Amino acid sequence: MQNTRPRRIFPWLVVGMVMSSGVAAAFSEVAVSVGQNPGASAIIPQTNELVVLNDGTSDASVIDPVTTAVSTVHAGLNPAAVAVNPQTGYAYIANSNDNTVTVIYGYGQGKKRKVVPVGAGPIAVAINPGTNWIYVSDIMGDSVTAIDGTTNATVNIPVGARPRGIAVNPITNRVYVANIWSNSVSVIDGYSNTVVATIPVGELPYSVAVNASTNKVYVANQGESVFQPGIVTVIDGATHETTSIAAGMQPAFVAVNTTTNRIYVLGGQANGDITVIDGATGGTTHVAIPYGQWGFALLNGIAINEITNRIYVTDSMSTNLLAIHGATNEVTLRPAGSYPSFVSVNPANNRVYVSNGNDGTVTIIDEN
Repeated sequence: MQNTRPRRIFPWLVVGMVMSSGVAAAFSEVAVSVGQNPGASAIIPQTNELVVLNDGTSDASVIDPVTTAVSTVHAGLNPAAVAVNPQTGYAYIANSNDNTVTVIYGYGQGKKRKVVPVGAGPIAVAINPGTNWIYVSDIMGDSVTAIDGTTNATVNIPVGARPRGIAVNPITNRVYVANIWSNSVSVIDGYSNTVVATIPVGELPYSVAVNASTNKVYVANQGESVFQPGIVTVIDGATHETTSIAAGMQPAFVAVNTTTNRIYVLGGQANGDITVIDGATGGTTHVAIPYGQWGFALLNGIAINEITNRIYVTDSMSTNLLAIHGATNEVTLRPAGSYPSFVSVNPANNRVYVSNGNDGTVTIIDEN
């Protein structure tokens, strides 16, 4: 596939040093020009390329890990989410406004692509690498589309109202879908691609994450009131029993470090913080957020490097990336672009990618 517009590599380089737990940690940065309004991204482990979605130009930019050259792959209208099967290297892009998933594979500018019809409003993607099935939550269709990664055949699975967050436990082959308007989580059996349970959770469940090692599922419930702390619902994957853990204001995003068994929950409100849950005890710690130039924060992206035990969080109301030391919860800052909206981490080379939605760039951070 050929480029449709010229590409430039931004030449500026930032070299920094921060203190974490009393130890100096160096990093370097470059900014790379991509499409308009870049957002969700994912790493292709076979090539170490980054795929970043550009909502404003309805395409994906693919960044070469060595040269940082950018190639362009056409996608559908308003691509919203992307996930990569680490076994096959195929990337799956959910196009929220034309009810399709774009599948890309290959290398660099010559990537091939296929288009798979799905349900209405595809908004999130999860993959079981072991079975090579891909699951797409169709928020306007009240369904999940299951895609056979070998044939691209699809199965439509009815779930609750306004499904959004979706996650897979590859060990048990269960898929968990957060239904915002139903205040529930649908459990899909990956062998039959049918719903086997519907579990009541908190109000307005938005995102979901799985710790396959402990068979626990964590659901961030935004709640209806901005004046009361929200909750995270913990689901036992074996029994479907639930417990509730208090989190910050309107918890919206959740991620799990399976190595440390720590769960990180981002508050969706301007005065929200990061709640850290001990997966073994259920105890919580709150990490204070340094506010940017506007005097408040808007946390909207999280990625974890389990090898270095670093957690990275984007704050769209600043021009920084928050870097959290997992052992101490100490927060340090990495400069980013305007309106940082999403972050991905490649543990293979300890590189961090920040999508800057307002200036059409991706900040590439090498953590040395």
